[in-house]
This record gives sequence, C-alpha cells and structure tokens, in this order.
Amino acid sequence: MRQSLLTTAAAAAVFFASGAWTPHQGWLAALLSAVQLVPLLWSRRAPALVLVVVTLATAGHLLLDQPRNTMYVPVLLALYSTPQRWLAASSALVIGAAVYPAKGPVDGTVLVLTISAVAWLLGAERRRALADRAERAARRLHDTLAQTTAVMLVQAETLRAVGDLSDADRARLDTLLAAGRGALTLVRRTLDDLREDEDRAPDLAEVLARLRTAGLVLDRDPVLPALPRPVRELAERFVAETAVNALRHNGPGVRLRFHVETGDPVTITARNPLKGSPRTGGGYGLAGLAEQAAAAGGVLTHGPRDGEWVVSVALPAAATRSRTGSRAA
Repeated sequence: MRQSLLTTAAAAAVFFASGAWTPHQGWLAALLSAVQLVPLLWSRRAPALVLVVVTLATAGHLLLDQPRNTMYVPVLLALYSTPQRWLAASSALVIGAAVYPAKGPVDGTVLVLTISAVAWLLGAERRRALADRAERAARRLHDTLAQTTAVMLVQAETLRAVGDLSDADRARLDTLLAAGRGALTLVRRTLDDLREDEDRAPDLAEVLARLRTAGLVLDRDPVLPALPRPVRELAERFVAETAVNALRHNGPGVRLRFHVETGDPVTITARNPLKGSPRTGGGYGLAGLAEQAAAAGGVLTHGPRDGEWVVSVALPAAATRSRTGSRAA
C-alpha cells in the first residue's frame, strides 16, 4: 500500500503541475481528476477494476476540456498493473479515440496506443520476473527438502535393518519412515508443475558431502568443464540426482563412479554396482531429468549394464534449456 501511495502521489504531482487540472476547469473536471487518481491506490489489489474506472474518467476528462498528454498518465500506471491483455488493449483504444478530436491521429491516437503498449509490456515483464523469482525459490526449496529427506530415509532404513531394536522401537521407526516418504511425495506433488530456471544451482559439493556422510562411497567428485550456465545447472542436477538415487536404492556402502567426457556433446556417466534385481523404469527423478535433457537438445539413458546400473546424459555444450517442466527430485 505504501508503494501505491507514493506512486499515486507522484502521479498527482505531475498531473497538477502540468495543468492537467486547474481551478478554472470547474467542479466536474475536479471530480474526474479525482476519479483518475484515487483508484490507483488499489491498483495492485484490483487492477482490472481500477483500469476500467480510470479509463472512463480519463476519457471523460479528455473530452471535457482541451486535452494534455499528462491527462492519461493515470491510465498508463493502471495499464502497468493490469495482466489482462484484452482489457489493456480496450483501454488504449478508448483513450486513443477520446484524444483524437483534439490531437488528431498521430499526436493523439497513435501516440496514446504506443505509450500504452509500452506501459503494459513493462508491467508484463515485471510480473514475469516476479513469477520466475518465486518459481526459482520454490525449486530450490524442493531440491533441499528432497535431498535432505532422502538422506534421512536412508539413515532410518539402515538403523531399522542393522540396529538392535525392540518391537516398539521398530514400530516408531516405521512410523518415521512412512512420514518421511509421505513428506517427500507431498513435496514432489506440490511442486510438480514448477519449471526450473534457478539463479543459482544447488551447491553440488555440499550435496555430495551430505551423501557421503549418509554412506555413499564416491572416489572423487566429478569435475565438470566450463559450461554455459543452463548446461552446467542441468549437469549438476544430474550428478546430485544420480547420487541420491544410488544411495536410496542400494543403501550405505554403495560405490558410485562418475565419468565426464568433454566436447560437444558433454557426456556424464554414473555407474554403481547392481544390488538385487535390475530396477524397472527410471523413477520420478530420472523422468524429470530426461525431460530437461530433451528440452536442452540432449538425451538421458539408464539401465543395467555388465552388473552395474548405468545412467548417462549427453548435453550439447551450447544448449539453451526451454521452460519444459522440471520434476527431478
């Protein structure tokens, strides 16, 4: 509300300083001026309604007196806050028509339409940036929760398998495991439709250090070459996801090896010994990674090979990811 108040006050100062309203214009012009400016205080809460009210008041003011360009400044501010394209276009056309009799087609209508389009596009870009920021924050939250919960589950499962526990303790641990798996599923479902576009990828070294603490045996961290940001983020997500999967499916003590081939494409391969029967399918996280790889122009493969579970991703060195969904957990 404070920002809306400051914006409205600034618009009012420009409005009156430019002579868009003067006392000699009378009470009707004063009323129309007030209706143009006061609703801007609620432009964030009810942008569509504010735009309609301000547009009608501005059109009336323009037709009532010799128009000045500053008379439609309030409409531009309302356009900036309005997401509906059709409503913004209708408002611009109404103001363009109202200014036409006095200003003509170029200095009047065309100028109004041009400035109105710029105002709406600036607002649309701001809304997109805010939405992306919220999406990135949610994606980072998803990564942290998913990876941390996976480590907790592995530790709890190990304790249940090898610990000297009473029946009551095992029942409590089963409850803990069920709650952890449920929480992990809920995180995935809640953030299922988010699209990845982080400012900063998760700290890969920190993720791998946590997994080592939980029992993952990793000879050395994979050394990734210098890559464009979108490709590097996807490569780091691949490493983190395959490391979490190896520990989750095989338990503490599993040995995971990474091999990185530079060039174009960049290929990263993860291998760990198979434990029991080969897995069917790639799992939820690998499905999301496969989507991202495909959107980047690459390909992800996985499956049993020579007694090992092998997951490999090939990424074009200059790939630019689309906003195709990220569902990696």
